[in-house]
Amino acid sequence: MERDSLNISSIVPAYETGPDNRMHCHWLMCRMQEAATAHADREGFGIEYMAGLNCFWVLTSMRIELKELPEREKLFSLTTWSQGAKRLRAFRDFLGCDENGCEIIKASSEWMVLDSQTRKPINVDDRINLVAKDETVFTDKIKRLRPGIPVKELRTLNVPYSSLDANGHVNNTEYLRWSIDTLRNQGLAPDKISSIRIGFLSEVFEGDTIKIMDCNAENGGFEIVGFNETKDRAAFALEVQ
Repeated sequence: MERDSLNISSIVPAYETGPDNRMHCHWLMCRMQEAATAHADREGFGIEYMAGLNCFWVLTSMRIELKELPEREKLFSLTTWSQGAKRLRAFRDFLGCDENGCEIIKASSEWMVLDSQTRKPINVDDRINLVAKDETVFTDKIKRLRPGIPVKELRTLNVPYSSLDANGHVNNTEYLRWSIDTLRNQGLAPDKISSIRIGFLSEVFEGDTIKIMDCNAENGGFEIVGFNETKDRAAFALEVQ
């Protein structure tokens, strides 16, 4: 077992897939989140260790490139590794393969560590000795997605308790689930998605009102912003090709 990476292989269960027998995109993000958590736990900078330092990990940015989504009842292999940190930002990559070992998913992510009391970011290098691997799935560095200019409201929702995670705020996978469900009504075919970029801009809590707004996508595809009316600030931005 390589210490600088973690591989998890398992059969894709029916409950993670849709009518096309392919994994829902938000379940793919769940898989990546769990793989990142397992690797961090194994190497000593996971949830319990961070709690002892009165802080916790948050995902701030994700880029996913898809050849195809994992198929129901087929083996899916996901490998993840840390790319180290630079001051307030830590980086992690993912590579997903089908039952034949063919690469079908590449993803890169950016993370921050927040203080549990102030909810402010802290310097990752000061707290954690990451086990970094000098390998990347993309040649260019991940760029944080900024919200575009809203032109039309697509949906309003009140955040339910079931969307919260152990940190008491909305889990990152929920934003993608809300977005894909919303964009289906705008003509998005989930089984045709080839690229996802999402930026997480501020925490969202139970009872907050989120307006999902359509923006003019410059490069085709779809671009939306989730605006937190309760807190009067953008919560997330998303681009889908």
